[in-house]
Amino acid sequence: MRVRRIAALAVPLLATPALIAAALTTPAAAAPTDTPPTAVAPEAGTCWNYTYKQASLKTYTGTAIDCAEAHTVETVITLDVPKDVAAKGNNSPELVLWMDQRCQPEVNRYAGVAKPDVAAPGTRTWYLWYTPTARQWKSGAHWVSCAAASVPSDEKRRGKLVPARGSIAGNAALSKTITFTTEYGTGAYTYRKPLTSLAGQRWPGSAGLQKKAAGFCEKELGHTKFFWYGPSETEWVAGYTAVRCYSLKKS
Repeated sequence: MRVRRIAALAVPLLATPALIAAALTTPAAAAPTDTPPTAVAPEAGTCWNYTYKQASLKTYTGTAIDCAEAHTVETVITLDVPKDVAAKGNNSPELVLWMDQRCQPEVNRYAGVAKPDVAAPGTRTWYLWYTPTARQWKSGAHWVSCAAASVPSDEKRRGKLVPARGSIAGNAALSKTITFTTEYGTGAYTYRKPLTSLAGQRWPGSAGLQKKAAGFCEKELGHTKFFWYGPSETEWVAGYTAVRCYSLKKS
């Protein structure tokens, strides 16, 4: 069974990453004022006990905690942004496109996930991203910080973060597969791939993505019992191009 169509993004759990589904990666309202964001990115292995709302902010805020304590977000890596991309600003489609190719694979590698370049996020490896403030960016702080979020194992509890203990670094077994129930059935979110070769073109819609998306999913899954979702036109324009494969085959 293969669904030969694309839907308008199944809003996985949170809301970006790419979009636990698009909210955690979009700019949000003013950050809490207890600790102002700095122009220096936190080190890998820094943990934060953020609420969903706090995690949805564009910059780090508040006080970091020991990863042995209950936390919902763990900083994974800081990426230096190329000058040509940085020149577009800290939330441009060009930056999103550049970031979305990198953050999920980096989170996967940090956790020791097999096939990190194409593996989908799990319950401890849903990626978030943060930048300096717009003012800091203009002053020359051009970095993106990729972080791992702890999220529910099914979409019924989307919009939440789940407290966890211990670092995800090198502990892929701590991350479980996330399932989504849709009109096509209940599928295990298994693979994702940004279609960067199509970026810069107009949103291709279902017909334009079908061959590439279905071909990628079938190749990675090794069977045809799956459905896939891709970006909506709004997401595409914002820089998100990833297609996502959901396996209907029970493991």
